[in-house]
Amino acid sequence: MIINFLNSYIINLAIIVATIFGLYFSSLKHYLANEDVEAEFIEPSNKLTLSIYTEILLGLFIGLMCFFISMNRIPVDDMRSVDVRYLPVYFSVYYGSPMTGIVTALTLIGTKSIEYYFSGALPSEMINNVAITIAILGISILIDKKQMKPKKAILTCLIYTIIIRFFLATLILFKDLNLELMIHFCLHSLVFSSLFLMTGWLLNNAIIISERIHVYRTSSVFDSLTGAYNKESFYFFLDIAYNQAIHEDRAFSLALIDFDNFKEINDTYGHLVGDKVLSEVASSFQNCSKKFSSLQFFRIGGDELAIIWKQEEIPNNYFKIINSKLKKIEIEKGFDNDLLSLSIGLVHLSSHQKSEKTINVKEIFRLADEALYEAKKAGKNQVVEKSITI
Repeated sequence: MIINFLNSYIINLAIIVATIFGLYFSSLKHYLANEDVEAEFIEPSNKLTLSIYTEILLGLFIGLMCFFISMNRIPVDDMRSVDVRYLPVYFSVYYGSPMTGIVTALTLIGTKSIEYYFSGALPSEMINNVAITIAILGISILIDKKQMKPKKAILTCLIYTIIIRFFLATLILFKDLNLELMIHFCLHSLVFSSLFLMTGWLLNNAIIISERIHVYRTSSVFDSLTGAYNKESFYFFLDIAYNQAIHEDRAFSLALIDFDNFKEINDTYGHLVGDKVLSEVASSFQNCSKKFSSLQFFRIGGDELAIIWKQEEIPNNYFKIINSKLKKIEIEKGFDNDLLSLSIGLVHLSSHQKSEKTINVKEIFRLADEALYEAKKAGKNQVVEKSITI
C-alpha cells in the first residue's frame, strides 16, 4: 500500500510539474520569438503576454493532462483514492493567463463528462467535477487579478479549495456523514494539500533560478542602462560580420557614434539627466531599427554607441531620421535639445575575391574611429563615411 501510494504520489507530482514547466517555457519561447527582446533589458516574470491562439493551445494541452492525472489517482485507504486533477487549473492561470485557465477548465470538464457518461457515473460525480473545477478557476482568476505573491497565492487557493470540497462533500454525503468519513476527508485533504504545496514550491524555485540565470546572462551581454548590447558583445558581433564578409561575401557597415556635448549636459544638468539622455537616445535608435533584422546596436563606452548592419537593409537617410527624432526627445523641463547632436564615423565594408589587400577587425574599428574623429574636427553633428574592400 505504501509503495503504491508513493509511486502514484511521485507520478502525479512529476506530471503536474512537467506540465506547468511546459506551459512556462513554451510561453517564454513564444514570447521571445515574437518580441524584440534584444532591444530592451528585460527580466522575465511568471506572466508573459501571448497570443490568444497560443493561450488556447496551451489550455487544451493542460486540460488533457488534467484528464490523464485523473486516471492516476493516489491510493490512501480502502475508500476513494485522492484525485488531484484540479491543481493544473490553478497553475495554468497563475503561470499562464486567465484564458489558458478557462480553456484548461473547459477541457477538463468536457473530457471527464464524456468519461462519466460512458462509465455510467452518478450525477453527483458530474456535479462535483463541474463545481470544483469552476470554483478553482474562479479563485485562481481572482488571485491573478490581485497579483498575489506565489506563497500567498497558493495558500489562498488551497484554503478556499478545501473549504469548497468540504462543503460539497457535506452536501452530497449529508445523510451518511460519520466519523470515518470525516477522517477519510481529512486524510485526503492532507495528501491533496501536500501535493499542491510541493508542486508550488518546486515551480516557484525553478522559475526563480531561471530568472536569476537570465539576469546573469543579460548582464554579461546587455548594457543595463540603455538595453543595448555591451562592449564585449560588440567585438563578438563585429568579428562575426567580418568573417561573413570574408567567407560569404556579405557586405556590412560599422558606425561609431559619439555625443557632441555630453560633458556639457552632465556639467549643466547632472549625471542623472545624462543617464536619461543616453537611455532616450538609445531608445530612438532602437525604435527606428526594429524593422531592420540584421542591425545590432551597442553601447561601447560612456557616451559612445555603435551599430553594425548589412548595407542593403539600411536606407541612406537613416541617420537624418535619427537626428530629427533627437530634437523631439523630452528629457526634462528646461532641457536644451540643441545639445543633443551626434558625430558619426561610418565605414562601409565589402569583400572582393581578387583583392590582395587584407584588413583585420582592429583596423576596421580604427578606420571607423578615424572617421568619427574627422566628423568631430569638421564641426560636430556630422557623418563622415568611408568605403573599403577587405
